[in-house]
Amino acid sequence: MIKNKLFSIVYMFLLTLFFTGLVSAVHTFNQEEIRLNEHIKLQKIILHVLGMQPDSNVSDNEISRIFNKRIKSEEQQGRIIYRGYGPDGTTLVGYAFPLFGPGFWGPVFGMIAVDDQLEKIHGIAFYKHSETPGLGGRITEEWFVRQFKGKRLVPVQQKYFFLRPPGTAQAENEVDAITGATGTSRAVEKLLNSNLAEYLALLAKHASGT
Repeated sequence: MIKNKLFSIVYMFLLTLFFTGLVSAVHTFNQEEIRLNEHIKLQKIILHVLGMQPDSNVSDNEISRIFNKRIKSEEQQGRIIYRGYGPDGTTLVGYAFPLFGPGFWGPVFGMIAVDDQLEKIHGIAFYKHSETPGLGGRITEEWFVRQFKGKRLVPVQQKYFFLRPPGTAQAENEVDAITGATGTSRAVEKLLNSNLAEYLALLAKHASGT
């Protein structure tokens, strides 16, 4: 009787230990895979805003190879900056840096790239947010981010860009906001201008050697 009870207890303990270990192993494996996928995703985004992203059918290994050859990261005053180089891997063509700030419903994450002279935008992308699908969530759409490509970086009233009511943007530093998403548009305008001011000042200071 006692032996049977002891056997049952030991059996249940070993069974629990086995499945706990199995679940832990699966979790660890998935976490590593998720981390690698996020790493590749970030590489693609950086290459994309710098105008270097290859065809969509290129393998992840090829993406990493191109990234490692043409992108160098560095930290300046606690801020991450990515230097983009030409196909030769030595000619500087621009810089990419993160965009971050509060949206209308939650934090917005993006990436923006400027040319090596800090005079115009290469590209911009928003890749993580909590904005309303079909409204503020449209900040990820190509028509919206394409408006910034090639725009010159000349501040007016301490702002680089103004998001105007849809269909009314005319000036060099104006882009069309998103219909029905005034809160998101204002938030994006604010975070875009604040991040540009911070990083461009940092890059200019670094370039001057001061």
